[in-house]
Amino acid sequence: MRRLLVLALLFTSQSTWSCGYCVEDKIASTYDHAVVARAVGMGHHVAFYHLDGALTQSDATKRALLSAAESMPGVDKGSVRVSLDTLTIAFAFDPKRTSLPAVQKMLDGKLAARKLSAFPLRVIEQPGELKEMAQR
Repeated sequence: MRRLLVLALLFTSQSTWSCGYCVEDKIASTYDHAVVARAVGMGHHVAFYHLDGALTQSDATKRALLSAAESMPGVDKGSVRVSLDTLTIAFAFDPKRTSLPAVQKMLDGKLAARKLSAFPLRVIEQPGELKEMAQR
């Protein structure tokens, strides 16, 4: 009977497995293996951030966020990924041109105009690595 109850709970809770609220879901929503492989191969890092604030779910908002992140010095062109559903943004950057704290500061400045803020989730610095970033 206990096994049946456990199985029933598992099947009824499947919709909560990918809710977009846990860090792994947020990262998965913007993870692009080709971008990560290319970045790490060049010695670049990939940073993942949660976006906080009132966000309009539209193509214009997504384009504005893509443009804002891609315009930051040191960010690899074409590497920015945005998920409005999970409020997540990710991008690759060259640590020789800019540091992670500098990227965070620039991103905060770009997002402030939209009354948004970014909270660090994880960073990939080497192949097979997904390190937790220190909170400010």
